[in-house]
Amino acid sequence: MTRYQQREAFDILYPIGKLQSNHLPGTIGYFADRIRQRPATLIAQLESAGIHGLTPNHFFDESAKEKLLSFLRAQHSLESKELYVDDAEIASKIVVVQTISASLLKQLATSPKLLHSLESRRFEELVARLLEDQGCEVTLTKRTRDGGYDVLGRIKSGPADLLFLAECKRYAPDNKVGVEVVRGLYGVTEAHRANLGLVITTSSFTRDAREEKLRIGPRIDLKEYSDLCEWLAPYRGVA
Repeated sequence: MTRYQQREAFDILYPIGKLQSNHLPGTIGYFADRIRQRPATLIAQLESAGIHGLTPNHFFDESAKEKLLSFLRAQHSLESKELYVDDAEIASKIVVVQTISASLLKQLATSPKLLHSLESRRFEELVARLLEDQGCEVTLTKRTRDGGYDVLGRIKSGPADLLFLAECKRYAPDNKVGVEVVRGLYGVTEAHRANLGLVITTSSFTRDAREEKLRIGPRIDLKEYSDLCEWLAPYRGVA
């Protein structure tokens, strides 16, 4: 390997300048951006190490960073095809975080646009956490649900409980939630005799969807990106 090739590999592994990334810190996608690689390329390299099923939104233990860098250096040097000393150890540390941590809430409160980088299931977990912190009793449906809603919630209201269903839509900013989603959740709300149906999205709603909500009345409520920003705002000062 020539000195020029060594310098080129070093530049790839240790980019200079401020990092610009659309992925959350600590994820595979963020790490790929740090080393100036496409996430798909990095995932392919990790698969060659026997670590399968990864996505750019998977989190990994920060202590594994040096081993990842060592592996990538070996890939660039072409002098060694050895992978990690203990592949299983690395694989065990690369996991999808199943709980919404205080640090993640603070990151999202500070940079709400990161909401669009969350996986759909992760967004559902976030909504459940936000509702729970507002005093609701919530239950997430299973990933393989077919009931037409993502969150079942209860609000204590005097001697009775208010039952609500929430449908979560993690959409891109320019992908508005349409009227069919509103109608669908209203039907499910009626079928379950719930008091309220909530459609919660990282985007916004079409004109038809808003008009349908007005027609239905208080049995359906719509929460969009600006509402999520308000819900997240209190977490900016979380230690």
